[in-house]
Amino acid sequence: MTPFMLQIDALACDALRQEVMLENKPGLVCPSRNGSHADMDCATFQASIDALQGYFGGCFKAGFEGKEFRDLQRLGVAAEKAMFSATQGVNTHKGAIFLMGLLAGAAGAQYGEYGCFEPMRLGRLVAAKWGVNILLAGVQPGVQPTHGRHVKSAFGLPGAREQAAQGFPVLFATTVPQLHWALSEGASAEQASLHALVGTMAKLPDTNLAHRGGLQGLQWAQRRAERFLAEGSVFASAWQQHAATMCTEFEAHWLSPGGSADLLSAAWFVQSLAALNTTLSQPVEFNR
Repeated sequence: MTPFMLQIDALACDALRQEVMLENKPGLVCPSRNGSHADMDCATFQASIDALQGYFGGCFKAGFEGKEFRDLQRLGVAAEKAMFSATQGVNTHKGAIFLMGLLAGAAGAQYGEYGCFEPMRLGRLVAAKWGVNILLAGVQPGVQPTHGRHVKSAFGLPGAREQAAQGFPVLFATTVPQLHWALSEGASAEQASLHALVGTMAKLPDTNLAHRGGLQGLQWAQRRAERFLAEGSVFASAWQQHAATMCTEFEAHWLSPGGSADLLSAAWFVQSLAALNTTLSQPVEFNR
């Protein structure tokens, strides 16, 4: 793997670390609390991220070389096996493997064609290149139904595959813009991350929430997120206290917005690709 691919891989892994190290995430694993989870903690996530090193760079390479969705899928299956091995069977990053693997692949395709990145177009590129195959892969015989597939069948909510086939609309219409806006308003990386996360929770039909709490649980979580935003979000003077209270409430309902957490990681990855653009003075050579 070339140094540039390793750099892309490191950006993706750093984005995952940035998400897990964020405090006061309602229902999610943080350094100081396990959220609504009894089988994982921060160390579990760190072990998982370590096991995923090389995967995102591999997806970038596959996209650069014009590979098909089935090639990205094979990389994803291998990454899932590495994750489960590192976590003793705990699902820490399955959603992120799917989401950020596709984004890394699209970034590779983009770089192969233009010699730079257009991060806000990555979702549309995923939809255009692989959208049909992404949907077809979910209904093939022998494919084990996921929680998201069960939720889609029960409630009609779009799952990760549908979000991907549509170009990740919530990621690019809400998560990334809210992260960028909060940073531009002077928020710290911690504040901007939490603001983008809660903004995403208010919009995303998160199948993780629906799996745990049904439609009522999802709707409660979205209303609670909207309330945090209406109270000033991370720009309120007592924002940390408000966030901690929301964490306690999510834990009491045993709800965890894992899909929104994946989008936060992806938003930081997109943000890092935009920053990387400014350093690309000339195309990087690859051996195809």
